[in-house]
Amino acid sequence: MAVTMEGGLTHFSEEIEPFCRWRRTEDFDIVELHLPPGLKKEHLKIQINNTGVLTITGRCPMDQTKPIKFKKETKVAKNCKRNEIRAKFSKGVLYVTMPKTTPIAVAPYVPFQGNTSGTPDRHDADDDTSNMTKCASEFHSKFDSLRGKLWRKTVFEGMAAIVVVTAGVVGAVKAYQYFMASPV
Repeated sequence: MAVTMEGGLTHFSEEIEPFCRWRRTEDFDIVELHLPPGLKKEHLKIQINNTGVLTITGRCPMDQTKPIKFKKETKVAKNCKRNEIRAKFSKGVLYVTMPKTTPIAVAPYVPFQGNTSGTPDRHDADDDTSNMTKCASEFHSKFDSLRGKLWRKTVFEGMAAIVVVTAGVVGAVKAYQYFMASPV
């Protein structure tokens, strides 16, 4: 609870910590803030400073005596396009979308093994090299994306397996305790 004094009057406000969820992809980050009912778009303020800290604040007058307020600060990614950050407020959820610059995939060096006799080839060497570079770049981009998706799926399935095993162990312990405690 925060107390402020203005001209002899005391104002009470309740500070809350809204539920926050992050979604990260290769192209953008999205932060979702689940805000209390009654909060409107005009009650929100979103700023980013020169050091890359995104600050989201809100103040909502819930009744005559006790407004609710919050402040959420987070550091944005270094490759975030700061001038393209967008926010959308819908059904009590604030979505802040932060697009990222796409890293340029570097193709491995492949030496040109063309004609060394000094006579012109039918194909231009520069076209072949640029096509190889483009193809390698696309391959690395798609491979990295697939690797990331498979890793997330593996982590999710691993966590699900841990939950199932834990539930089974807890159930077995409870069953053992029940049968040991019951009179014969």
